[in-house]
Amino acid sequence: MKNRQIARIAASGVFLISICLSVVRADETPFGYIYTTESMPKGHWEYEQWNTLRTGKAAGSYTAFDLKNELEYGFTDRFQASLYLNSSYLHTKNVPDPDDATVTLENQSSFDVNGVSMELKYQVLSPYKSPVGLAVYMEPELGMRNPLSGTDTVERALEFKMILQKNLMDDRLILASNIVFEPEWERQNDQRSKELKNEYSLGASYRLAPRWFGGLEVLNRRKFNDQDFAKQGACAWFMGPSVHYAAQSWWTTFTILPQLAGNPRSLGFDANGNEVSDGSRSLGEYEKMEIRWRIGFNF
Repeated sequence: MKNRQIARIAASGVFLISICLSVVRADETPFGYIYTTESMPKGHWEYEQWNTLRTGKAAGSYTAFDLKNELEYGFTDRFQASLYLNSSYLHTKNVPDPDDATVTLENQSSFDVNGVSMELKYQVLSPYKSPVGLAVYMEPELGMRNPLSGTDTVERALEFKMILQKNLMDDRLILASNIVFEPEWERQNDQRSKELKNEYSLGASYRLAPRWFGGLEVLNRRKFNDQDFAKQGACAWFMGPSVHYAAQSWWTTFTILPQLAGNPRSLGFDANGNEVSDGSRSLGEYEKMEIRWRIGFNF
């Protein structure tokens, strides 16, 4: 597998706007996975680094470290757009192929660029002016590498997201929920396939002290083969804590998200006739554990 330019991952920008830290600042989220309805102020930029560790399969050794470099701009106080460069380091050894447990994924330890994507987000209702905040989100993506298996592929995706937010207790408590639908089209070795990813999430975050928020995130992920709701291929539940800190010149969020339960629990039988399965989790499409660290700089 040929390596692409790692230098493209580097991005710059380390300046922050000065905003009151008693509540979460514009477009700053106290969650690692769940989006809020906040929007970047008009004329401002943000650089954000996403770092996600995914680890643990039903058998073998599997570790993926996903990197997303985001540059974001506020065109109006309600509309913002972002550009992402997506890459990952992938280590696999004797990991069963989720589509055919009789074979394993290619053993590898490699870093590569996965693709690029663009985010478009519009705030319909502000959580500070309306009973419930509402934002809509669209993200077209072009992928060159499968982040699960590391194989070269051509993948097109279009993610749609509805974002809800409710602030309580003088903005000390933030509730947020996301509903996501993401159709994908993939071409690999002249073979075409399509699937639909679906996610429901709910989070709560509370201001524990000035600059500090602590919370909990719950995610339900589903995958449908052939983009057909009658052909559910996998489903998993994740839940874990998040911690958010905002200094004068930067902010950061850290979330631990273990998988609690999922289906299918069995991937089938390996080449020796042994069942590849987990007692409660789905470890083909998903992993045992995810850990995400985000850090952002506004200027």
